[in-house]
Amino acid sequence: MAAQLPPHSPEEAILLVAGTGSRLRPLTADRPKCLLEVGGQALLKRLLDQLAEVGIKRAVLVTGYLHERMVETVASWSLGLDVAFAPNPTFDTENNAISTLVGMRELKGRSFLLCDGDILLRQTTWVADLLRDERENVLTMIRFDTLGHEEMKIRLGHREAIEGLSKGLDPASAHGESLGVQKVGPSAFSTLIERLSSLNDEERVRLYYEDVFAELIPEGIKFFAREVQPGSWTEIDTAEDLQMARELYQSWSEV
Repeated sequence: MAAQLPPHSPEEAILLVAGTGSRLRPLTADRPKCLLEVGGQALLKRLLDQLAEVGIKRAVLVTGYLHERMVETVASWSLGLDVAFAPNPTFDTENNAISTLVGMRELKGRSFLLCDGDILLRQTTWVADLLRDERENVLTMIRFDTLGHEEMKIRLGHREAIEGLSKGLDPASAHGESLGVQKVGPSAFSTLIERLSSLNDEERVRLYYEDVFAELIPEGIKFFAREVQPGSWTEIDTAEDLQMARELYQSWSEV
């Protein structure tokens, strides 16, 4: 018998798919990055199918770049979950904290899974485990021996509670990298949407959603990390990343 999900387990997901994918030009000249194919299938189609597989019933796609192309393409797919579109009119001038806010305003509930749209997942087991986690606000994390300055880094405290969360963390003090897949529950929902709504002009340009999560921790909102094994995920920002993702997918298929 499958383990019962905790009452705060989300049935909705926000997918951040607004970006221009400028580092992937010319491949993204006519399509958003998440519509690039790996293993003969668009990244977004595979991710939506995987989310439906673990019980997500509704996905809010926060769009921006080539919005019409996104809507047209997604409408042509047969999917196992409902899809809503939430266009972000400032996607090209402000950071993803604002895209998160745009998505949250389209939710029907107070729990959600938040995913970057440029990721490739090997399987859904660890996403299902994330949804079953009894803790409400949980970020997935991969441990690496070395971390650079561009990674969104996590520093842990007692019992996997997150103490630090920022690209600006000293890599030597960090325990791992955030994967860009996390769940947010009712204990954080109101405070998070209020803080996102109050961002000033400078913050709207500068802050990632993880930076806002970090701001809530001293206010008593607890965020935790859940470790995922290396090799089960990759993100795609450049043409080199895309080639590596295609090679990684091929290696998964050969196992």
